[in-house]
Amino acid sequence: MRITHVTDSYLPLLGGIETQVARLAGRQAAAGHDVEVITTTPGPQGRGVSTERGDDGVTVHRVAARVPGGFPVHPRSTHHVVARLRAADAAGRRPDVVHLHMGVLAPTAQLALRPVTRLGLPAVMTVHSVWGRWEHVLGALDRLVRWSRWPVQWSAVSELTAAPLRRVLRASGLDDAAADARVSVLGNGIDVERWRLHRTERGERAEGGEVHVVSATRFAPRKRVLPLLEAVAEAARRAPGGLVATIGGDGPQLAEARRFVRERGLSDVVRLPGRLTPVELQRLYMRADVFVAPAVQDAFGIAALEAQAAGLAVVSRSQSGVAERLVDGRDALLVDDDAAMADALVRLVEDPALLDRIIAHNRAAELPLSWPRVLADAEEAYRRAAALV
Repeated sequence: MRITHVTDSYLPLLGGIETQVARLAGRQAAAGHDVEVITTTPGPQGRGVSTERGDDGVTVHRVAARVPGGFPVHPRSTHHVVARLRAADAAGRRPDVVHLHMGVLAPTAQLALRPVTRLGLPAVMTVHSVWGRWEHVLGALDRLVRWSRWPVQWSAVSELTAAPLRRVLRASGLDDAAADARVSVLGNGIDVERWRLHRTERGERAEGGEVHVVSATRFAPRKRVLPLLEAVAEAARRAPGGLVATIGGDGPQLAEARRFVRERGLSDVVRLPGRLTPVELQRLYMRADVFVAPAVQDAFGIAALEAQAAGLAVVSRSQSGVAERLVDGRDALLVDDDAAMADALVRLVEDPALLDRIIAHNRAAELPLSWPRVLADAEEAYRRAAALV
């Protein structure tokens, strides 16, 4: 199968969409598909129009421009996307599907969608982010241009992100069954075996037997690291000597988070090492017990899934996309607010049998979003898209 991905954001940028699209494309290439990526993200060597073939077998076409703020946009991106698709067709390499990816605002993918359908190509659009208030804006846009009626197989990385799509489609006149059929849930994937790590139990750790709470995130308001620190501080006050925490990541709130730790006298409890590589994360998880996902606007939460595969118990806000794959009391504790997040940490410290039971379950559980399952789901979405043309 010839698959062309269209995405504003891609490597070498590091974020949820960038890394997940790259992993999906690489896995598809490894499975024998002919995979290309068209992106407005510049490569490591600079800006401009370029083509490269990566070690993963994926051909990447970059259309980059100098714009204020360095955002991955190009004023003529639609022209370049269409030109690339037409060139592939003329060379006898017409894509079997064009898979477009968007967050909330993704001008390259969004503006290319209608021209892709006009070329008669099967199209899948995946929403990777929570729309929030933008649902009303995109709903109003639908009333103007009727994008919901284009021959597109819509998809989203979770039910949380699929629900707004379905509401817009229903408002456009589709019945419930038709709206459900036109929106697939196409989750992100992980290499489960890579995260099945050898675990060092609490009693065997040289640094001590406290419950080790961890998180890996971007230090930005939407990720809610400061409320997480508040919950850790409250749990440490209520269960003195019972837990320590390591929160890896970088971002605009890292300095504020480090100041919070100093001012609250938490330097012996909380460590903020900055951004960690995947190998460093694996080493951290081998000596950890609980992963906390404090965000409520996370569409999917790949870091929590990796931690679960590593055998960690998960504490998650119940409103996020992370919680969709978790069962309270079995593989996680799901909490409705920040006070309950602190309560959950205290509970896991004071009830080691519960903590060990959740850890044992997650170490043995078969996770639903291994790459073979994700690739099969993607191909099903592609078949649905082809049926719409």
